[in-house]
Amino acid sequence: MKQLKFLMVAFTLLMGVSLTSCLSDDAGESMYDGIGYVRTVMGTYFIDPNGNTYYPTSSSVVEMEAQGFKMSEADLAYIAFKYVEDTPTTKADANTTPKTFRIKLVSAAAVDSYQTEEAASIEDMETMVPENAPIVTLEPTDNYGQTYKPWMYGTEMLVLPVSWKMENKEEMLKQHTLSLVYIDSDEAESGTELVFYLRHDKGTDTKTDVFAVRNKAYNIKNIMEGFKTKNGSYPTTIIVKAKTDVDGATLPENYTDYSISLNWSTQSKSN
Repeated sequence: MKQLKFLMVAFTLLMGVSLTSCLSDDAGESMYDGIGYVRTVMGTYFIDPNGNTYYPTSSSVVEMEAQGFKMSEADLAYIAFKYVEDTPTTKADANTTPKTFRIKLVSAAAVDSYQTEEAASIEDMETMVPENAPIVTLEPTDNYGQTYKPWMYGTEMLVLPVSWKMENKEEMLKQHTLSLVYIDSDEAESGTELVFYLRHDKGTDTKTDVFAVRNKAYNIKNIMEGFKTKNGSYPTTIIVKAKTDVDGATLPENYTDYSISLNWSTQSKSN
């Protein structure tokens, strides 16, 4: 399968939604003490789904920014870190009081993050949000046979591993926009299901030479809170509707539904 390395996001960024520890063992000291997804706050610190706060050293932030990570511009990020010497290396979980840690970043990568758009009806969505190309799938498979699926970061961010096709030029990446839309009056929605539409605008790109894969994170916090107010609880299922074509060329009339089952008894929630 013909693919461009610069278009491929590292599939290891889909490992999970909360920070995990990786402490020293008999084989020697680990490269990091913790790894996972975090939200950035005011471009100065991180917070995980359990409410724990992580303040990175300024020197490690400078080092990460030299490698391309812009903390001031990131929303959802995937980080690996070492605790600084005066911080206990204890793993916090959902049953403990949120804690504050000082850390040294070992690696950091921003996830493409966007606000969710809202429309009053499907007709309004079709007028407001351009769509002129399909995606290939929201369940891409890597070269090792591992398939990835949409997932939720707490109650705040919906993360979609999107695959589409495009011209074999790096500058064409900016031509492609993928918008997530919530329709206030969607009749397909029930008291337990929350429905979104993903729309792909390819801009001026007219080719389908290579596959692109990107994690796209969408802030749905206000929509989730509104759903909870209306229905008494968060949804147990999220449906993402997208128009798909295996060749990435023809925009079909019908949607493919991607379902995410949510278990709030075990899933971590962000503040």
